[in-house]
Amino acid sequence: MKSSTVDVLIVGAGPAGLAAAIELKKNGVKNVRVVEREKIAGGVPRHSYHLGYGIRDLKRFISGPAYAKHYVDQALKTGVEISTSTTATDWVDLNTLSLTSPFGIEQVKAKAILLATGARERARSARAVAGKRAAGIYTTGSLQQATYLESLYIGKTAIIVGTEHVSLSAVITLKHAGVKTVAMITEKRKHQTVFGAPTLLRLIFGFKLHLDTKIVEIQADQRVSGAKVRSGNKEWVIKADTIVFTGDWIPDHELIRRANLPIDSSYKSPITDSDGLIPNTQIYSIGNLTLPIKGADKCAVEARKIARKIAKKIS
Repeated sequence: MKSSTVDVLIVGAGPAGLAAAIELKKNGVKNVRVVEREKIAGGVPRHSYHLGYGIRDLKRFISGPAYAKHYVDQALKTGVEISTSTTATDWVDLNTLSLTSPFGIEQVKAKAILLATGARERARSARAVAGKRAAGIYTTGSLQQATYLESLYIGKTAIIVGTEHVSLSAVITLKHAGVKTVAMITEKRKHQTVFGAPTLLRLIFGFKLHLDTKIVEIQADQRVSGAKVRSGNKEWVIKADTIVFTGDWIPDHELIRRANLPIDSSYKSPITDSDGLIPNTQIYSIGNLTLPIKGADKCAVEARKIARKIAKKIS
């Protein structure tokens, strides 16, 4: 088994992880390694083709892939080591992680470990929605990968469950895939995105917005045919061959749980101090591992601040 030592080990090569790595190198930390379980670094933005990335951190207004490429290029330029197809599977101790990759098992010890594993949307199964397991059910993330990375057939008409920022991204992705959004529904009485955004998109794309409405059952045979929904005492069926579950985030906190570290009861995120440090460790939580969910550029800005503090501590 291979063993190695670095100054800082970062788990997750999304905007937060890469921004932290770049800042650490700029502040004199010599040996910074980022591990990423996907085959390509860059995180969610690499398959999120709409504009709006980079406003806070880069002072630019660019697409997700351009944003991801910027951070990957800058990380490599500053000498950050990025290991893709590499998964952090367990702890040897609180300063050492066990990694698995095509090259085998490796143990990496670090002066500081930054967890930038992000968050994921709750899929249909986690929401306990009744109905058959059929083709045509996605989260925003799986929809974007199927559309932009794999060029798969998505469907003709879609229902979006959720009214968060990411729900609006799903509308745009569906448009790119040639799918008409017919409805957006949420159990809440108000949408959870910026003022006026759902109304604007509703006018542009022609879908109906249903507030205070719950999805009761997915109707399907081999493929989705519609969804039974309920609002108050009224139930009805919305016809569509595609359903996209958006938002309702949960942090990717598996490594936190494996280490038996404290987790917030509300957001299920690791409990940290104001610098992202988990008490009595040298383990930091950055980005959207610490909910509530934030934009990629805000995660990058916060990660830079934390990285500068870490650099001072370990230099």
